[in-house]
Amino acid sequence: MDNMFPTISTHRTKAIILIVMISFSFFALSDSLENKSVASKAVISNTNQTSTATKTNQTNPNTKEFTLVAKETMLDISPSKKIKAWTYNGTIPGPTLRVTEGDKVIVHFINELDLPHTIHFHGGHNGTMDGVFEIVPPNKTFTYEFTAAPSGALMYHCHVMPVVEHVRMGLYGAFIVDPKTPLPPAKEFVIVFGDYDTKDIHTSDPESAFYNGYENIYYDNPLPVYTNETVRVYMINLSQLPAYGYHIHGTLFKTWISGIWMNDPVHTQTYATSSGDAAIFEMEWPWEGKYVFHQHGIPEDRGAMGFFNVTQPVPGLIDGKDIAISKPVSMIDWQENLTKVLQNATID
Repeated sequence: MDNMFPTISTHRTKAIILIVMISFSFFALSDSLENKSVASKAVISNTNQTSTATKTNQTNPNTKEFTLVAKETMLDISPSKKIKAWTYNGTIPGPTLRVTEGDKVIVHFINELDLPHTIHFHGGHNGTMDGVFEIVPPNKTFTYEFTAAPSGALMYHCHVMPVVEHVRMGLYGAFIVDPKTPLPPAKEFVIVFGDYDTKDIHTSDPESAFYNGYENIYYDNPLPVYTNETVRVYMINLSQLPAYGYHIHGTLFKTWISGIWMNDPVHTQTYATSSGDAAIFEMEWPWEGKYVFHQHGIPEDRGAMGFFNVTQPVPGLIDGKDIAISKPVSMIDWQENLTKVLQNATID
């Protein structure tokens, strides 16, 4: 299964419903998938990137299996830039893997690229599963097995040297580990910050910065939320830039430092994450309107800017706990097909 962007899940309850449909990455765009809008000119779905994509073991529901295939893929990262990317399952970022703390995680890695690659997962695991020294040659496979911990916004990426090149070329994705105790209801978004340069893959001053693999994707397609609705953002930084402050307009937000649920939240107006780190944000808006979110500084001028579109809830569409399900609007066939690919995990 192939191709490009992610988006969101809506809280853990909905994630379980999606788990069968939206397998590991690529979003099963069916009539019952969450608020999906796609970018004009882009191949992106605005919500439901959450690939709780798993093949749950029939004898042990606490075992989650995924398949990640490293492959070369031609992708658009802006209306004028098409790149030859290295990807997991055909997208930048790769599919979002979502599990629960304590789950046994099995990831089958297939390397279809011409160079050696690995998968390094952030979080706890033994040295054999670390994805650094166990390099996987071209046309070979490796199976990672570990217990998911700690709960929070984690990530995965190739760790073959030079790491900057392998990550910037597209070999990275989000790894969300939910706490054993279900989280309070919220509208959730997984946002992975990345960058690229068409002339120098090793530069410290890349020409493009973006969320979920496409410049200004959420500027052109604001993320939809309701007034007084709790919004939860899993912000994962896999760019190769210095740390820039992430700022959300019109509100203060609670921040779980490093994206780890065991940390106590702090109230912030702007919060910076360095490369390879993460944060979890929660916020609400009592007023309707469009509210900017962006990386303060150079990245916002190079594609790392978007909006939350806050509207009044429509009577009858919300049950008081969960987010309403809506169909995408004005989506041409190739966008719809790509979104389906993005929301469906490749599983055995």
